Amino acid sequence: MKKTIQFLSLAAVMIFSTATFAQDAPKLIDKSVVETLNKTPNYGFGASEERPLRFSFMMYNQMKESGVEIKNYEVVVWGKVLMDIKENKELFDYISGFMNENLTVSVCAVAMNKLGIKIEDLPKGIQVVDNAFVRIYELQALGYNFLIP
Repeated sequence: MKKTIQFLSLAAVMIFSTATFAQDAPKLIDKSVVETLNKTPNYGFGASEERPLRFSFMMYNQMKESGVEIKNYEVVVWGKVLMDIKENKELFDYISGFMNENLTVSVCAVAMNKLGIKIEDLPKGIQVVDNAFVRIYELQALGYNFLIP
């Protein structure tokens, strides 16, 4: 629990120290913080709105560019933001550009069903999980540092 609280505090500082939707590259994370983060290479980020969703990818870039060793980084998405991904081509393309072997985007089947969204409506490579909240619990049980802003 203490590790999760420390990570949440650090993540909040990183998010709010980076300008929203900034055009400039994010500030590199201090080397001493990188050393601490490298003790746990698995990270998760939960998002139900566009702004935190974009921040999750910005944070991934900032961590990667700062030298944080990321084994797994999973963004768990639920709620009406799924409709935004489907209908907003710029957001759809933005997410598509991040899909790689170290980054997983999981979306909630419950939200998809309620919103009438099919997997074909979302960027390629996204995985569907039965329930976003259960997935978050699972990632935490696996030792992921997890943040939901």
